[in-house]
Amino acid sequence: MGVVVELTDLEWALVEHLFDPPVHRGVKGTIPRRDIVSAILWVARTGCQWRYLPARYPDWQAVWSQWRRWRDKGTWAAAMRVLAREIRLRHDRKADPTMVMIDGQTVKGGRAGPTFHEAGGRGGYTRGAKRTILIEILGLPLAVSVESARPHDVQSARRFLKEQLDPKHPALPALRAIVADRGYTGLAALAAGHGLKLDIKRPPAPPTLPAARPRRGKRVFTPLAPLDRVENAFARLGMWRRLSRCCEETALGAKTWLEVACVAYICGRLRVEPT
Repeated sequence: MGVVVELTDLEWALVEHLFDPPVHRGVKGTIPRRDIVSAILWVARTGCQWRYLPARYPDWQAVWSQWRRWRDKGTWAAAMRVLAREIRLRHDRKADPTMVMIDGQTVKGGRAGPTFHEAGGRGGYTRGAKRTILIEILGLPLAVSVESARPHDVQSARRFLKEQLDPKHPALPALRAIVADRGYTGLAALAAGHGLKLDIKRPPAPPTLPAARPRRGKRVFTPLAPLDRVENAFARLGMWRRLSRCCEETALGAKTWLEVACVAYICGRLRVEPT
């Protein structure tokens, strides 16, 4: 799966109505929206500053202004859902999943000016942001959330799921079960309140006579199926340089950049999935 910094004709056809709707308020823009999308993907991949955008892309101020508009409208989040549904349909699955997996990640902050970053994470020593992600069974990201690193994983997940399960605007209308590791046991009340099953995956018990015990102080990572697909998604998204650290001033901006990377990741999957 290669790096996606430009959308193919098929991918653009799936999301064109989101980035370039047929009905506009005011004067229609003169810069092709597809070129602006490509520029934003390039910034996300390389992590470069807006002012250093290569000359082959539109003016950086125009790209930045349009990025802010799409950020405020939630356009990238909508593109994630459209592309994920397309892959699910290719696998003869329903467009809306009945099961999702949830997990979080704490990343260091890299901004010197005003920011939403706070100390948190393991031991409370990481000053940065907490990313929470929803993954379906095929390993596709469906929705993301970003806030300061201070809240516990369960608190962040609880707020995130309440937004996704809002009965007025349900983002997951067919959801029946939530899968998570044992750190999310505190979601039991929320799941029960929405009639959902909470499946907590725990690492297997160690063998009675292990072949070789790890040295004292060493941690052993045991992948838990199907939660290993969440770890794989985080690893793939971490290849995008804009996400190596959180350098954003606001949580909304950090969330949008994570959505940009998710769109590119899903497009990469779309290119290798069966048609």
